[in-house]
Amino acid sequence: MKKKFWIAGIIALVGYGMFYLFTNWQDLLSETGEVMTLSISSDGKYVISAHRGKTEKTLHDTKLVLWDIEKREKKVIAENVNSNTAYFIPDSYDFMWQGRDNIVHIQNVEGKELKSFKHFEIARHIMSADRTFYASANQTGKIFKGYGENMVPIYTDTPLWRHYNFDLSDKYFLTASSGRGTREDGAVVGLNPIADPVQPSVYKKSSYDGVVLWDRNTLKPVAELFGFGGRSDALFSPDGKWIVGGGENLRHYMWETANLTNRLNMANPEYGIKKEEGGFDDSHLLRVPGVELGLNNPVTYAFVTDTEFIEFRLAPSRDGRGEKYSPLYTVGDPWIKAFVEIGDDPAISTRFYELSNSVASAPKAHILVTGQAYHGGINVYRYHPDKMKLEKIWVAY
Repeated sequence: MKKKFWIAGIIALVGYGMFYLFTNWQDLLSETGEVMTLSISSDGKYVISAHRGKTEKTLHDTKLVLWDIEKREKKVIAENVNSNTAYFIPDSYDFMWQGRDNIVHIQNVEGKELKSFKHFEIARHIMSADRTFYASANQTGKIFKGYGENMVPIYTDTPLWRHYNFDLSDKYFLTASSGRGTREDGAVVGLNPIADPVQPSVYKKSSYDGVVLWDRNTLKPVAELFGFGGRSDALFSPDGKWIVGGGENLRHYMWETANLTNRLNMANPEYGIKKEEGGFDDSHLLRVPGVELGLNNPVTYAFVTDTEFIEFRLAPSRDGRGEKYSPLYTVGDPWIKAFVEIGDDPAISTRFYELSNSVASAPKAHILVTGQAYHGGINVYRYHPDKMKLEKIWVAY
């Protein structure tokens, strides 16, 4: 009898092992952990991604991965990296990342290191195509331009770490962090704010939380864009003429950069456009049979042409669950133009707000890339403007 129980136990263990291998083989092959930040070359040919382990034991196992989309190749090029820092410099094959030793590296896809410098531990950073503007935030929420002896503060009036997102246009620098919600006076923008963003006092005011537009030359705030509560994300359209943003309080807007008082309240896929006097306008709401979207919070955005962008909403952490479609908008128009199929197997990486930088796009090449929620790979899509459809062209692990 004991022998039978022993044999049955061995069979059960073998069966469980086979089941585990079958259900987790992609993760075992990947060995890179989940994507934390991801960036794409402007021509859509290469992706750089920074990963970390998903369990408590592997959380500090971090890797930097280079993906060749045309060749369908993946290469781990560094370990012990700061997983907040994968970033392609626009209009080039050069990218930035930081090691655990706080050294920032700029190298190209061929493996040649072009520059390196010592810096603080980075929470977010960005660089312009001409390499003249480099901005970064540290782990306490302070933002600086430059590095080393040339480093100057942009924003120090904040008391604690903030989840920042950055973007650049020719004239402006955009920051997005946790906002304070809709203004009591109904204002959509605060122009020419006067609070000092560089505040050495221990009594911090968090003067520029939320979405803020800064002058790249003067490093002074130009405007505060109101309406967000909780964590938020915002970015420029490729031509810099519009700013698109959304966040944790289920609000999403677009502002005309040249006329910031022109704020458009974007249509929610379920109810339409929220009216100032209450209720919703659903007069132009797109209804597509078979496409059902709940009232999920916006997490991030990606432009797939110069004027069309996709809103990515809070996604589940498991494959086969959640929404398979995402709304597509056009700048200057608050109504949804189409629903594009993102798919939920593998589920995309926007399972919480801090992963808003795990989605990137190359608008001119019509290429979109996301991380995966449950695996260590990426999903690559091609957008077809004539059909307003998204085609999944590579699922990589």
